[in-house]
Amino acid sequence: MSLRARLLLSYVLVIVTCVAIIFVALVILLRDAPVQQRLTAARLSLEANVVTRVLRTPLQNGIGPDQLVRRLQNLGERTDTRILIINQQSGQVLGDTSGTLTGANLFAAGRPQRVNNIVSGEFDESGQHWLYASSSLVNFVAPLEVVAALPYEPTPLFRDPIFLELLRPLLIAGLLALVVSIVLAILVTRSVTKPMQHVTQAAQKIAMGDYNQTVPEEGPTEFKDVAVNFNLMAQKVRDTQHSQRDFLANVTHELKTPLTSIQGFAQAIKDGAANEPESIRKSAGIIYDEATRMNRMVMELLELARIESGQIVLRHEPVQIDLVLRGVIDRLALRAQSSGVNLQMEIAPNMPAVVGDGDRLAQVFSNLIDNALKHTPSGGKIAVTARSLSGSSAVRRGKPLEGVEITVADTGSGIPPEDLSRIFERFYQIDKSRVRSKEGSLGLGLAIVKEIITAHGGTIHAESIVGLGTKFVIWLPRTHLKNA
Repeated sequence: MSLRARLLLSYVLVIVTCVAIIFVALVILLRDAPVQQRLTAARLSLEANVVTRVLRTPLQNGIGPDQLVRRLQNLGERTDTRILIINQQSGQVLGDTSGTLTGANLFAAGRPQRVNNIVSGEFDESGQHWLYASSSLVNFVAPLEVVAALPYEPTPLFRDPIFLELLRPLLIAGLLALVVSIVLAILVTRSVTKPMQHVTQAAQKIAMGDYNQTVPEEGPTEFKDVAVNFNLMAQKVRDTQHSQRDFLANVTHELKTPLTSIQGFAQAIKDGAANEPESIRKSAGIIYDEATRMNRMVMELLELARIESGQIVLRHEPVQIDLVLRGVIDRLALRAQSSGVNLQMEIAPNMPAVVGDGDRLAQVFSNLIDNALKHTPSGGKIAVTARSLSGSSAVRRGKPLEGVEITVADTGSGIPPEDLSRIFERFYQIDKSRVRSKEGSLGLGLAIVKEIITAHGGTIHAESIVGLGTKFVIWLPRTHLKNA
């Protein structure tokens, strides 16, 4: 059963139950004898009021009781209700359409009650129990009241004339309320389920391979939250599919060139085209270099995949960033000197330790400084700085925790703005010509760097101006480390 059907059925059941409860309560209420008596008294009061108007309309002020009684006798012949004329103060019956109580005292026999100038009560006569109610006559010589009376005995509810009079309007009102409520329930159900139908339809299309789906963020707050999260999920799915396609295309492209080269030179050796020792050594060397590059690419891919999937567990130990940086710079100092690059280091005193994996952090710094050396010409400069961020300085830098900030800045060629946002993607290379060289980048180093920094709970971003240089900024918290 669909959600819409369930909601609609629930609303209908609630509405029908409420109407049934009201009907049952009304039946129980009307079966109560005092209630029936009060309803009968109310009806008699209305009839007495009508008779009062009939008697008073054609008469002039100052008419006497005798004339009123004679008119009452004429009226009694045309109605089924027993009508009496009584003295308002004493209760003496001046006229009675049945003639049996004339001259008697109605109040003495009837246990009267006066509420809002209306007298009501009951009396017994000739084995019958009567109920009565009055209406005052004004503008007469004596203070008189018209009394309407009916014999009363408890009757089955469904034969009670009052209940029968009430039943039809109650049924009509109940059916009308039920129809209106069901229509409102349908509208409410549709407004509630419509956003979920959008989500369902979009999810089905995504399952069929159409990932370009979003749903409107409408409806109740809970459904808006579902729609927002669904759109975020759909965006991530699209990004993942795009990354997978790019990854496959990049891997295919990267493997195609070395495989073609290996196949070509191996074929030359096999066919005897490279039959000279020097040619064979050259072909074998090329095959070895391409195989080495492929092996390096595969190992980097495996390492990146293991970091992303959490198969590599980083060590949790205090790491002195200044010692790690000095070790990396010492290893690369000779290379920088031979390249004519001035490699400088500026580390603030009393650098705090961070909790992390020293070897992995050394890999990060080595990769960044190595990239800077590749892109900085002779006579250029590479500056490595490290400082502590704590208290207000961390807040000013937009960091919620205390930590350390490491920057690697060079005076190289810089990175174009259109490439700057993509440098941490797999296989992304700014200088496409370098991938053919033995030392060319495979476009995986910065992706690995970012994953390692993220696993330490830190952040990394790049700033660059073409022609002036590039700066990588790393922030590492002092105590946070996420398993990777």
